[in-house]
Amino acid sequence: MSGSVEHQLPPHLLPDREIHVVISILSGHKKAQEYYDDTLKPLLDSHNVQHSTHTTSSTQSIINLTRSLFVVNATQGVKQTIILLSGDGGIIDIVNTMTTVLNRRNDDTRPPSIFIKPVVVLIPMGTANALAWSCKVAQDPIGSMMKGMPRSLPTFQAQFSPGAKLVVNEGRDRETLTESDDEEGIMYGAVVFSWGLHASLVAMSDTAEYRKHGLERFKMAAGQLLSEGHKYRGKVKWRKAGGDWGELPGSEHSYVLATMVSNLEEHFQISPATKPVDGTLRLVSIGPEPADEIMRLLGLAYQSGKHVTDPKVTYEDIKSLRIEFDEDDERWRMVCVDGKIVAIAKGGWVEATKIPATGMDARRVIEVVC
Repeated sequence: MSGSVEHQLPPHLLPDREIHVVISILSGHKKAQEYYDDTLKPLLDSHNVQHSTHTTSSTQSIINLTRSLFVVNATQGVKQTIILLSGDGGIIDIVNTMTTVLNRRNDDTRPPSIFIKPVVVLIPMGTANALAWSCKVAQDPIGSMMKGMPRSLPTFQAQFSPGAKLVVNEGRDRETLTESDDEEGIMYGAVVFSWGLHASLVAMSDTAEYRKHGLERFKMAAGQLLSEGHKYRGKVKWRKAGGDWGELPGSEHSYVLATMVSNLEEHFQISPATKPVDGTLRLVSIGPEPADEIMRLLGLAYQSGKHVTDPKVTYEDIKSLRIEFDEDDERWRMVCVDGKIVAIAKGGWVEATKIPATGMDARRVIEVVC
């Protein structure tokens, strides 16, 4: 019997791997535990898939688990599959932590260890689930787990001028990104990097009060921000694969975003040209338009990404994006890296760069089942 059961299993669920289920109990509508109990566990048990479960207890849980278990396994040649019941934040914690830990070991003189990328199965439990919708797994996560193929997940690096701080605890607290204030900070992402309206509304809506409204929270925050009509001041430059820098016109902007995915929500198609895990980084930006015009343009993104054909929207395939800030108030110097908010020091800058798939600087640390 077991032979026939195994025959139905994809390679990433076979007994030669360690299988870990991570249950992010606070994601989205807090349904992860229920989904595991009612749907996932019975399925895994019916196929005799041995697995260990890890339940989150704080925002640090997945980061700590990645450091203590997933990185250790990967660098010791252990094959592992992580079934992740969370929102985009969970996968980002794994990507950012693994890349940071591995890059820190670059000055290690010992011969490189074996590295086996963990395979991550996404079971979307967050509010927006950008990566899961963009990888086409959100409609049928179980079907994707059973029939999908692991593919290398492309990432980008965000580098910050010294003094940048991570905004935590619903905006009340700040955490340092580096050991000393005169060092440049670095984070890694796989979904989106933004400044302007998108970053502000993510920052503003990341509270328990807003979160209980689900996806509506983004629209509520956007309405409030647009009523203020702030124009974001700074210099925005971008570089194409060939190497030359271009610059967005003027010193005022409304919406500046670079993304590696097609969809930020199920129906919000921010980059229609992006295919699942194709490794492109695309810039989407809107200049200093009035509120109703910004709403019109962003509304077009809900119509299969029609906004990118409007002359008021810049849409480019880029290698990197650099922002030099000209804002006094910290509130307008906040950027979003895959849902995490970073406050940039006054007079500072940030640069987001696509990490190449091959060559010396390449580093793809996980595979995601698509």
